This record gives sequence, structure tokens and C-alpha cells, in this order.
Amino acid sequence: MISPFWRDYGFATVIVAACTALSFLIYPHLELTNLVMIYLVGTLVVAGRGRRGPAALASALSVLCFDYFFVPPRFRFSVSDVQYLWTFAVMFGAAMIISQLTIRLREEAEVARESEQRGTWLMEKAKKAELEAETERMRSSLLSSVSHDLRTPLTAIVGSAGALLAKEPLRKAPGVRVLLENIQEEGERLSHLVQNLLEVTRLESGVRLQKSQYPLEEVVGTSLERLGSLLKGRKIQTHLPENLPLIPMDPALMEQVFINLLENGLRHTPAGSPLEVSAKVDGKGVLVTVADKGPGLKEGELERVFGKFYHDPSSPGAGLGLAICRAVVNAHGGHIWAEHRPGGGAMFRFVLPLGDTHGN
Repeated sequence: MISPFWRDYGFATVIVAACTALSFLIYPHLELTNLVMIYLVGTLVVAGRGRRGPAALASALSVLCFDYFFVPPRFRFSVSDVQYLWTFAVMFGAAMIISQLTIRLREEAEVARESEQRGTWLMEKAKKAELEAETERMRSSLLSSVSHDLRTPLTAIVGSAGALLAKEPLRKAPGVRVLLENIQEEGERLSHLVQNLLEVTRLESGVRLQKSQYPLEEVVGTSLERLGSLLKGRKIQTHLPENLPLIPMDPALMEQVFINLLENGLRHTPAGSPLEVSAKVDGKGVLVTVADKGPGLKEGELERVFGKFYHDPSSPGAGLGLAICRAVVNAHGGHIWAEHRPGGGAMFRFVLPLGDTHGN
């Protein structure tokens, strides 16, 4: 198969040959200088393909063919009249100039077409991004509105169930107690989901962190205390060195990170399996790890689990917990990621920088 490179040079040769054949047909009827125009048109056709090399070849061959076949003495590369030397020079120069101008015009047209196509693509992309942003704003607004409306009745439901469980006659009635405990636990779970929805909306609106130098062990302890009954039957191993420095953080938001990571471990591991929380100084920050001994993450999930509304359909949850963790950690200037735990299970790790206490 002939390559495009040689095809263009072959095309230039064929065009010059065609111009020569046409010149033979009209040679008896025109002056020699008029034949020059035929070769110039042929050179223009070659240049229109956009290649400088073939255009230069067409210009040179045109001069040679004109000299050999038509300039006296014919069929020789010699010139009897000096004026034809000037004709050759002008012919070659004009052919080269015309070919260069044609190629440049073609290139500019291609650039203009590409710019137009890119402009159209950018406009479509901008419209798509604007539509996605508007959709996200509407969804966030709806989530925020619904979450606020649900918060008050949920608090009343959980509080009422707790108050009824505090009454001894009801607590001693097994059937009633189980129902009340279910109401309280599911109410707390739903309340936590609503809290996550509100937290997502708050973080996406660019909330300013309320940072202060705070001990990590206090945040971990408060998180474990808030999870309360959910941790029954679970062994929680904590490895927090006594010499951990104070960390500039928003304690309320960081508490939410630990609660979400621990709840994630509770949902995806067998009942009774242990969870582990550890921390250590790592360079200019503190590295925190929350690990479990469950089935671990599937291939390709290490990054996707942090996406908003991404979750395993076989387990409960709305897929917001880890997205909130990433948003909070990023807002603190840190980063969070997931790893496969050696020996089985998953590890969620994040680094919090040690620095000033100014909010973002």
C-alpha cells in the first residue's frame, strides 16, 4: 500500500504530466507565455492539498517540462533566447509563491475550523456544567429543606421512646420493650441520616471551620460515647499515644468523621468483630487509622466509596458518610483514603496537618 507521503508526490507528478498533455493540445494555437498559466493552475491544484514538498516539486517539474517540450530548441534543456530564462525564473517564483499562499490559506482555514469546533465543544461543556450545577443546587436545597423538616419530629420520636423505656413497667414487658428499643434505634439511625444530609449541605455551602487546638483522644472518646448502644457486643481497640500533640481542628466536624467511619465499619463487618482506632505523628501531621476485620473493599472501590450516594445495595445507608468524611478532612487541609487491610478487612486512613488554628 502506497503511503500518503509518496501518494502526494505522485499526485504532483501526475498533475504536471496532465498540464503538459494539455499544453501539447493547445500549443499550436497560443503563445508560449500563455502555456505558463496552465502549469501555474496545476501547481495551485497540488498546493491545495496542503503539502509544501509536493508543491515545490510541481513548481520545479513545471519549469523543466515547459523548457524541454515547448521552449526552442524543443526537446532539449537549452535555451536559444535569453528572455526565456527570465520567464523560467518568474514562472518558478510565481509557482512557489502561489503554492505557499494556498497552503497558508488552507492551514488558516483548518485552524479556524478547529477553533470553531473547540468553541462549540466548550460552549456545550459549559452548558452541561451549568445544568449539572443547577441540578446539584436544587437537590441540595431539597435535601436541606426536607432534612430540617424531619429533624424535629425525629427528635420527638427518639425522645418519647427513651422516656417510655425509662418507665419500669414498660421496660419489664419483653414485647413492649423490644418494640420501644426498635423505635429508638431506628429513630436514631434515621436522625443520623438526616444529620448527614444537613452536614453535606452545610459543607457544600462553604462553611467556615471553627478551629481550635484540640486533643484527638477527646474527639474519639466523645464519638464512641455517642454511638452508645450500637457498639454493644463490639470490641473497640484504641491505640492513641499519650504524647500526641494538640491538633488544630473543628471538634464537632471531626467527631462526625469518627462516627461515620465507625458506623461504616459496623455496617460492613460481622456482628462481634472488632474495630480499631489508632493514631501517630507522621511528618507534619497526625495519621489516623480506623480499621476493621470484615470482608474488605472490592477491587476498584478504594476511591469510589468516597463518592456521594455511593453505597453497597446489600447494606443499609445512603452513601453519604464517607463523602462527608472526605469533605471534612479536605476542609482541614488533610486528605483521606482507603486501603486493603493485610490479613483481611478495610482501613480508612486520614492525615490532619499540624499548623495554625485559623479556619478555612
